[in-house]
Amino acid sequence: MGVVFHVLVKKDLRTALRYYDSAGGTRLGDRFFEEVEAALERVSKNPKRYHFVADGLRRASLHSFPYHFVYEENEERIHFLVLRHNKQHPAFGLKRRR
Repeated sequence: MGVVFHVLVKKDLRTALRYYDSAGGTRLGDRFFEEVEAALERVSKNPKRYHFVADGLRRASLHSFPYHFVYEENEERIHFLVLRHNKQHPAFGLKRRR
């Protein structure tokens, strides 16, 4: 199964990394990035594991940070639409669908 990222997911990640690097230093930023990679791996291994949040979209939370991915999946690919903070509006990033 292929994995695809919306072009703005990179911006979402950079914004969060900048915050954690400035708030807690590069060690905290590194921990955040490791957590992101772990979440992506968990979703890639079992995309149906996570609950639906809207019209065919699923949400996978990071364990130690208040962020989550919203993605859609089918037999061919997993499409990550947004990496967002838990306090962002629930509709943020949902219009990023193809």
